[in-house]
Amino acid sequence: MRGVFGASILVPFALGAASLRAQSYGLEEQTLTIGAAEFRANSVETRIDANGYLYNNGDGRHQAELALPVGALVERLCIFADDSDPTGYVDATLIIGKLVAPVGGDPDVDPVGELAASSLDVGYGYYCSDPFSYVLRPRADVDDDGIEDDVVYNVYVSVPPAGQNALGFGGVQITWRRQVSPPPDTPTFGDVPASDPAFQYVEALAASGITAGCGGGSYCPDESLTRRQMAVFLAKALGLHWTD
Repeated sequence: MRGVFGASILVPFALGAASLRAQSYGLEEQTLTIGAAEFRANSVETRIDANGYLYNNGDGRHQAELALPVGALVERLCIFADDSDPTGYVDATLIIGKLVAPVGGDPDVDPVGELAASSLDVGYGYYCSDPFSYVLRPRADVDDDGIEDDVVYNVYVSVPPAGQNALGFGGVQITWRRQVSPPPDTPTFGDVPASDPAFQYVEALAASGITAGCGGGSYCPDESLTRRQMAVFLAKALGLHWTD
């Protein structure tokens, strides 16, 4: 399958440290911001001005990897843009692609979510897609061949050359939230059946390796939690560590 954006689709690149963001825990809405300087271009001449906006001297497509955890629910994509050109606009979308591109061909990619596009000739602005709901997963059948592949998610931005005035790209903001993973069909612990209100949450703890229960195939959901057990739970859940 050819890339859906034409022949010149970028090959997904390794995640750099600049793309990492401090992320909060919990299920509340969060925002990930990726500045223009973090986007890579496909061999086009670009410049970033004093305000941090990226402009093209040629037809430019750019992308940055989406540094969000597996299972994240993405709900909206917004862009900062300088659209002073009545003949063109800046747009961005979220794409999924194979982690390893086919030999001798373009990567297989698909757009997901909704497009965020600037209006025509209104200057600097903040433009958002329609709300959508998309869950990031580590594997997916991108090319519809019935086989799931390891995948990578990127934000793909098009900044065409300005026809009359200016078209610039300042960055994107991704609205997202964490989720608790769905439970399995068969309960892990005999004393936490599917009908238990905490079933999904107990199963998420077990699946992530935070708890193995209290022994004998049980979780002991009504037993008291000691400070020692709390320390184990929190350290495993948050991946707490020390630095050299």
